[in-house]
Amino acid sequence: MSNTVDKREASSNLEVELSRFLKVEPTEQTPFDIFQNSWSTKFDNIYNGGVFPGTKDDRLFWLFDQIDVENMSVLEFGPLEAGHTFMLERAGAKVVAIEANVGAFLRCLVVKNHLGLKTKFLHGDFEVLEDNEKRYDVIIASGVLYHSKNPSSLICKMSELADKIFIWTHYFEPDLDLWNPGLKNKLESKKWDLENISEEEVNGVKVRTVTQHYGETLGWSGFCGGTDTYSSWIYKEDLITLLRSLGYTSIKISFDDLKHPHGPAFCLLCERD
Repeated sequence: MSNTVDKREASSNLEVELSRFLKVEPTEQTPFDIFQNSWSTKFDNIYNGGVFPGTKDDRLFWLFDQIDVENMSVLEFGPLEAGHTFMLERAGAKVVAIEANVGAFLRCLVVKNHLGLKTKFLHGDFEVLEDNEKRYDVIIASGVLYHSKNPSSLICKMSELADKIFIWTHYFEPDLDLWNPGLKNKLESKKWDLENISEEEVNGVKVRTVTQHYGETLGWSGFCGGTDTYSSWIYKEDLITLLRSLGYTSIKISFDDLKHPHGPAFCLLCERD
């Protein structure tokens, strides 16, 4: 009952905020102030942005060194606040981006206006995307796979839409001694359910995942993780084997970081003939 009341109060507060008039000089800054404490991305000349260098991300620069995205059709899953979208457009790509989180979607529109982007931003869950006859040259899935409850299903869905996939994701490494020591307390507090490893067969491949609980981060106004209170982290080798089973014969890996402060993570560029 209390959860229903909370949702009603949040909806009511949003309606009040949306009906408010702003009585100050119009500037590039004022739209960012709507989401005062929610930004993750750093933007030039915006004082209340976050710290994530999304418009100057070395992972995307690495991608551009591997393939020329100019004039390519790109489907971006989870654009967050359109930092990578900006980089893709600047490199000449034609982008459609899908964002499920309400706040992140609206912040993308603020950034689209601020940076003059041409991208079409769609609001909805790419994990329930119905069969789509349209195919894309590349799918960008940076920071989304580890937020999925069923990452293997999401990989299979992406494989139906493009022959090139760029992924940056956290993965589960079973040797916990290799993790960043700063995560010891979270590991001990069972943020990851180490005692119940899930296993399923997908496209003839054994895929193992471990449940990750969001916990207190769910209360942050800028939270834009998964659509539930938990997600599943896939084993690195299982992810690579699954991609190969789906026909991705070329898999390039970079930024493989076992000591990442939020858990082991890496980049992949997957291509098939």
